[in-house]
Amino acid sequence: MSIRLVTSASMAGTLIEWYEFFAYASLSPYIMANFFPKGDPIAASLLTWLVFATGFVVRPVGAVVFGHLGDKVGRKTTFIATLLLMGMATFFMGLLPTYSQVGILAPILLTLLRILQGISLGGEYGGAITYVLEHAAGRNRAFYAGFVAATPPLGLGLSSLTLVTVAKLLPPQDFQTYGWRMPFLVSIVLTILGLVLRLKLTETPLFEKIKSEKAVAKIPLIEAVVKYPRYILVGIAVAAGHSVLAYTATGYIFPFLTSVPKLSPVDASFAVGIAGVLQLPFYILNAWLSEKVGRRVIYSAGLAMALATYYSIFSWLTGVKDLALVTLGVFVLILATAFTFSVLGTALAELFPTKVRYTAMSLSFNLGIGVFGGFTPSIVQAISYWLNNPIAGVLFYTYIVAGFALAVALTLMPETKDKPLD
Repeated sequence: MSIRLVTSASMAGTLIEWYEFFAYASLSPYIMANFFPKGDPIAASLLTWLVFATGFVVRPVGAVVFGHLGDKVGRKTTFIATLLLMGMATFFMGLLPTYSQVGILAPILLTLLRILQGISLGGEYGGAITYVLEHAAGRNRAFYAGFVAATPPLGLGLSSLTLVTVAKLLPPQDFQTYGWRMPFLVSIVLTILGLVLRLKLTETPLFEKIKSEKAVAKIPLIEAVVKYPRYILVGIAVAAGHSVLAYTATGYIFPFLTSVPKLSPVDASFAVGIAGVLQLPFYILNAWLSEKVGRRVIYSAGLAMALATYYSIFSWLTGVKDLALVTLGVFVLILATAFTFSVLGTALAELFPTKVRYTAMSLSFNLGIGVFGGFTPSIVQAISYWLNNPIAGVLFYTYIVAGFALAVALTLMPETKDKPLD
């Protein structure tokens, strides 16, 4: 099977997953207004981002469930299932009743659908990266996986720009009433497109090999944890480092821009969406560079860039209202993740053998993302409220986790660019 078809189908499905997941962040001001009581805006904002975090908390569950299926049944079947689960959960999110209609039931249903999204995404990304790597030849594997890695900023941009387009087409009152639902509802079209593409795929050669040899792991989770605990712990740490950068720059940035420089939610979404889309060439370039200089160098460069720039950029953005300048600032924030994420999935998947790769990669990736990244907007925002400083949380949470991850990467993370996949 053509590696281009493999990459395109994997990328299309993963793009849809990230679009649907980021739609929540882009629409957070409208979710806050429609699903929580209006009397306490600070509490409503924190609750909105805690619901956002629930999708991350359950991602390790998705990693275990879908990782087990991926390592026992096969990669293709499993990540078709993750796509369908995410698509249906997101579509029904656009149909939910509001707090004014059903009271406390509204945020409960929102949380349940968010949990389903998180379980889906817990199995999706590991499956897509594993699928591409096991099809790709030799030293080009990180380059092809880089296209899959580039789907988060593209999904972020697509969800934000969908919001902006709908907002421009509808009167403000109509958008506040029902227009905010449209990005969720149109996701069903994207889900169908992704399903059509993925149904054309075949199983990976490496998985077929171990299946024919009857070498499939009996219980992939147990085998991964018992045989590769050090790699899993390193994977958790480096995934955490990336995730605090990503969800500071693409999660916390929304309440920051709407409450500090006081941009409208639509303008904030536009700035973040454009900044995200403009990252795409850098993801591919960095993935290609990792074939030359190594995964660890590229990943560490992203963390170092963030530590050198995040605090000063957030400080500068507090007084900026010009949309072009805001977009530039957010672009620089997200750029650090174009280094870390372009190689993160590849580096983690390369640590493990075929028989446990889906499970072990997904588990370490989603524990790091779920435990640290998902709570980033809530923690950074809570610290900022507590200290009455909108960027205090960046310094006292994002910097601490990212600094620890950089130390782990430099001292404990193996270099895998020349390691053959077995």
